Amino acid sequence: MAFIKELAKIAFAVSTVFVSFSTEGKSQVQEIDTVVPATINESFDGEDQSLMLGGQIFFNPTKSQWVIYVSDGDLVLENRKNPQSLHYNDIAWAKFPDAESVEATQNLLISAVVESQNDAHGGAGILVGSGKSGLYLAFTVDGQGRFHVLKKDGRQLRTVHSAKHEAIKTDGPNQLSFQVRGAHVLFFANGTKVI
Repeated sequence: MAFIKELAKIAFAVSTVFVSFSTEGKSQVQEIDTVVPATINESFDGEDQSLMLGGQIFFNPTKSQWVIYVSDGDLVLENRKNPQSLHYNDIAWAKFPDAESVEATQNLLISAVVESQNDAHGGAGILVGSGKSGLYLAFTVDGQGRFHVLKKDGRQLRTVHSAKHEAIKTDGPNQLSFQVRGAHVLFFANGTKVI
């Protein structure tokens, strides 16, 4: 996983998972600075899983049908009993190199490399908002080249839009990202604006 201040990236392959980041304030597009921003890279290949993403991944969730593990540098989330159920991880903070303290992820732009075997309304993707609070927009891709935008506002989760898009790969991972521009959220797949 890589975080970049102002423009952040997450790179990991997942199966049927939502990774959540809040985006408020300075997440809006800003002028490009000539200084390379600080970066954090999570390769999911370290010896101690409890240190991955600063210990913000719960590898043994209690009372859950989800199995979470690392395989060949990929963070994998599986639910073989109910593949249509939802799982997310809110990653609330990151510590940048040479920083004295941690920084909230709500001020970052995020992208994630995901791979989904799901073929229904769902798949793997990223959240804008907070899974924990139940207020978010989710941008997901499935294994059939479709994308889905889901909105959760408290108790109700509903599909806002679903469609096929040529930018979404069916034969491998997809890099998903978003940008918040004022009241608008733009979602991208593999560098192409999708919705």
